[in-house]
Amino acid sequence: MFFSEWHFDRRFVCLLLCGLGICLTLSCSGENPPTSMQVPSRSEKEPTLQGFYERRTLVSNGLEREYFVFTPTRAEAGGKLPLVVGLHGYVGTATGFEEETSGGMNRHAEQEGYIAVYPQGLHFLDRRTDPPSFVSSWNDLETNRAAKEGERPICRDSEHGYACPSECGDCGACGWTSCADDIAFIAAVIESVSDEYPVDGSRRYVVGLSNGGAMAHRFACLRPDLLAAGVSVSGAIPRDRSCQPHAPISYMQIYGDADSQTPADGSATWDGFYYERPEVALTQWADAMGCAALEVAPELSVAQENGLICTARRACQGPPGTEVVNCLVLGGGHAWPGGSADRGYCRGDLQNSSIPDYAACRGQAAGTGGWGTPAIWEFLSRHQSASP
Repeated sequence: MFFSEWHFDRRFVCLLLCGLGICLTLSCSGENPPTSMQVPSRSEKEPTLQGFYERRTLVSNGLEREYFVFTPTRAEAGGKLPLVVGLHGYVGTATGFEEETSGGMNRHAEQEGYIAVYPQGLHFLDRRTDPPSFVSSWNDLETNRAAKEGERPICRDSEHGYACPSECGDCGACGWTSCADDIAFIAAVIESVSDEYPVDGSRRYVVGLSNGGAMAHRFACLRPDLLAAGVSVSGAIPRDRSCQPHAPISYMQIYGDADSQTPADGSATWDGFYYERPEVALTQWADAMGCAALEVAPELSVAQENGLICTARRACQGPPGTEVVNCLVLGGGHAWPGGSADRGYCRGDLQNSSIPDYAACRGQAAGTGGWGTPAIWEFLSRHQSASP
């Protein structure tokens, strides 16, 4: 599958060792969090270096779900601000995505003046291992769907060994993601934050990594009414199941040619899964919007300065500047651009109580920034929806 190469190898080793009765408690499941940490309630805010970072909850389809909101200090001056929704990957967390995956997106949000939101996917403990393993995921609507007549299978081995979330009942031969209505949940988060914070409704965006990248792809495709653009990084989109939007929305995908978890050439992963080739997803999205067939340079300076090879299809239907962009990271693996594949599989302090059975983030990546988030922001920030 595709959570980072380092994390995947680590869990694979853990599963093997646990099968032999030898478990590595700290490295496989994480240390216990301090019991004195208090998670803020809805009305409480925790100051960061600048701005405010808080935990919020809402009920979606009968389930209480949590998400985290960072408000930059620029909000105090009045006026509406852009909104960026960040989606973690498989076995990731909302706070781990902020702190480690993106290298500290809150600091970038403070610098650029946007509100950042991090929803949490449903999670559980896989008790087939000892100690139990933390599992979280997003329902992208396609991974757990049974194959239609004539469709190619999305995995080659029904014995892949990944735990099936309890809400699914039966994940079938190739399923492994949550079965919650995550489209409705993320939509509710965007609408709630837009109502309660100074959000510019014409500048709302979604980004995600891996399983979160597939979720960002699907959400942007199905809910263009709520967004101006979406970005999928190493998106785990099942083959032949990429989405075609019913209304114009700008879209960017970033992938590495050395990614063994979602191989760019469409070949099977070592555990037998098949994911969509980036050029196929690009073509289907662009064709659905009537974009010109000619591929051009997208003029993204941060990506260019860091060696990405990017192409764009433009002259699309929709607001001026609507485009679909493909960016290849030469030598890039299954990671946030400019980042490391072993980051983000942890929980930050604001999730000490809600996710106590997971390793605390090491803090090594927080604040390091890097060029990945600025490269993504350069693309997002130039897009605005026609009607907020």
